[in-house]
Amino acid sequence: MLAFTILEGFSIFKLLHTLISLSFLIIAIWLFVRAFNGIIYKKTYVRLDRYLSFGFIGSLYLQLIFGLILFSNLGSSLGYSYLSNDNTVKEVSKRLWPIEHIVLMLFALLIANLGLIISINTMSDKRKYINILIYYSISILLIIFSLAAIYFF
Repeated sequence: MLAFTILEGFSIFKLLHTLISLSFLIIAIWLFVRAFNGIIYKKTYVRLDRYLSFGFIGSLYLQLIFGLILFSNLGSSLGYSYLSNDNTVKEVSKRLWPIEHIVLMLFALLIANLGLIISINTMSDKRKYINILIYYSISILLIIFSLAAIYFF
């Protein structure tokens, strides 16, 4: 019989969360390269650009789902210790960082959704690319700040 423990479940969801994060990073880089090329070379906004935007938002939603699972009961029995920038183990409060991380991720998701809606409703191709760069960059900066906060603050 297959025994399934909380630690194994936590590891599986953490692996899925990490894999989705890596796919998000690949989509984000691809999206930014296409947006920069679209602005500089005055390219038209094509279906692939829209699909990349949907992939960007979809992977953020998947990260939210798996992140909420990780910070629910699966992670409650585990301690959070992380390596700080001076290579010492830093104990992080179980209450503060997960809540701060989730709130910032929700704001990042909200801003990314706003950028998607505005870029879809914009008529000019160049303006669509500019909107994508502005809103998605703000979203990514919030994500970076949320992840860096555990190591530097």
